[in-house]
Amino acid sequence: MADDFSPYRNDESADRIQKVETRLWLRMLSLHSEVYSRLNRALGTELGLSVAKFDVLAQLDRFRDGLTLGQLSRNLRVTGGNVSGLVRRLSADGLITREMSSEDRRSFFVRLTPKGASVFESARRMHQRELDECFSRASVDELDKALKALNGLSSRMHRETAE
Repeated sequence: MADDFSPYRNDESADRIQKVETRLWLRMLSLHSEVYSRLNRALGTELGLSVAKFDVLAQLDRFRDGLTLGQLSRNLRVTGGNVSGLVRRLSADGLITREMSSEDRRSFFVRLTPKGASVFESARRMHQRELDECFSRASVDELDKALKALNGLSSRMHRETAE
């Protein structure tokens, strides 16, 4: 019950707040689904990539020295099993390499191949074009306000869970 976590809410406002929270949650899910679907479709059609594969390539582009599977899993906030499958498929496509760590033989490093870097650059440009299209009817000011509001909500949620 909302009152259990928020003692400052009275019974009258708790019902209204719960309705707004639910509507916000549903709107975020809907927006995420719409954008994700468009990105997945565009990347798949043009480059044979999924958003999940794109995310792995983006991490490896960001960390050019490579990442362990564990680091990649943490950065992407997905399970090790998900990462293993993605790494296997991207490796088979020749987009990344997977090498055993010289320091810890139980650990593997993954890195972009030159082909992977080239495919990622094409995917990055396509990803940005799709985002531009998705949000083209919103002004920069509207997008900035929405981002600030979501950042504020996220910050407050993380503070509550840390306490």
